[in-house]
Amino acid sequence: MINYIAWADEYVDEAHRLLKVIEKKKQMMEKASVDEKHLLNTEIIRLRDIYYECMLTAKHLRARGEGQR
Repeated sequence: MINYIAWADEYVDEAHRLLKVIEKKKQMMEKASVDEKHLLNTEIIRLRDIYYECMLTAKHLRARGEGQR
């Protein structure tokens, strides 16, 4: 049987790792040129999208896992 709760936890862990990367990118923006800021901002937006997808997937997996109990 699939452990959906553990699987959800993995997605949450990945989301937290993404937040750390996002914070590093934000710090890099302070010293970046205008062109670099544009690229970093684009990356941050992409990473935030992935973060939200991870959290949504975790929510669905957790709900499915709780339904199996």
